[in-house]
Amino acid sequence: MSAYRRLILPFIILVIALFTRQYMINYYDEYGQLFDWMPYLLITASILLAIFFNLSRNFIASLYTLIVYQIIQTELQITLDDFSALYAYSSLCLVSPVLVLYLFFIPEKGLRNKFGFINLSLSILIMAIPFVLRMFLNEQELTGHINSLLPIRPVDGYIQSINSSIFFLLTFIIGMVTLHKANKDFISASLALLLILFITLSFFHVEKISTVLFMAISIILISSSLRSSYNLAYRDELTGLLGRRALNDRLKTLGRKYVIAMMDVDHFKKFNDTYGHDIGDDVLKMVANKLDSVKGGGTTYRYGGEEFCIIFPGKIMEETEPYLEAVRKTVENYQMVVRNLDHRPDSMEKGLERRGRRKQNRENNVVSVTISIGVAQRNETKQTPEETLKNADTALYTAKQNGRNCVILHKA
Repeated sequence: MSAYRRLILPFIILVIALFTRQYMINYYDEYGQLFDWMPYLLITASILLAIFFNLSRNFIASLYTLIVYQIIQTELQITLDDFSALYAYSSLCLVSPVLVLYLFFIPEKGLRNKFGFINLSLSILIMAIPFVLRMFLNEQELTGHINSLLPIRPVDGYIQSINSSIFFLLTFIIGMVTLHKANKDFISASLALLLILFITLSFFHVEKISTVLFMAISIILISSSLRSSYNLAYRDELTGLLGRRALNDRLKTLGRKYVIAMMDVDHFKKFNDTYGHDIGDDVLKMVANKLDSVKGGGTTYRYGGEEFCIIFPGKIMEETEPYLEAVRKTVENYQMVVRNLDHRPDSMEKGLERRGRRKQNRENNVVSVTISIGVAQRNETKQTPEETLKNADTALYTAKQNGRNCVILHKA
């Protein structure tokens, strides 16, 4: 999946929330208490899911969402001319981008272990900074700093200061770059959290804006936890492709017309023995990336080891052959640079000295890999998907016998 496509669902949820705000206002006299409590219920559900699935980042994001909504409901229901409200508001404007920025970069290593404890402790420390400052500075000093650094209401209809707005913008840009590199659901959810906090704090005067937006971010975080658990169960950790379990489930739902292609990396064991398992893993990730971009509506799965599988629903073999041939050529033409371990620098200083120099042939090997592909389609004898898969595997074996690096269609 393209990294930025992960923003589609959060964006849709955000738009729906903003669209339904007016309807909420119209029915507020009848259901006002339910509307105000709905974010609490949804955030609590998000926290419980994060605990259940052992997701530290989702837990921290949900916990902070709960804290912010509680502050809004208890501390910010009065004019910002009051010092306590102004300080709470300004604190949220600064802490929010800092915390989300922290969430962008910490790895997900679970909640119920020392890594989860450390991440949670550092997050709480970030949240506690305003309370610490208030212990050491008096009200007059804090008000002076806020008015000079974070002057609110820079223009009519906009409350947040220009400086904190710029901070939000820079954090959002960093998040977009991180999403492009990492391509993770939680990063897109964190970007949504950042955007919703920004909109809430910038247009705080809009009636019930916080209620609808915090309902939205709760749903987004719940979705993120569910998708993370799905990925743990159904996606291959090394390549990021759907794994064998997902393939088995897909085979149960195929219709009457489909094509299954089986493929593996040629001479992979020899490549692994020559360059090592780390480089072998890089090869598998490269091949998976190329196969995942196959056209024609195909879905790619990692079957196991160096074997992969692509399913084309609603197709016949002749229709899929050009797409498979194209992806075979893409893999064949890709040049991998393999560092020669015998010339690795002995120290970090030497490594930094070499960095930026023109690559030398004696330090690196340029290699290419190929794949063989066997293709089969469901025949008219009520053939099961498992039988079609076996036929594709037979065609793959024929491709190996025919010299490898080719596409072979199964002949009934």
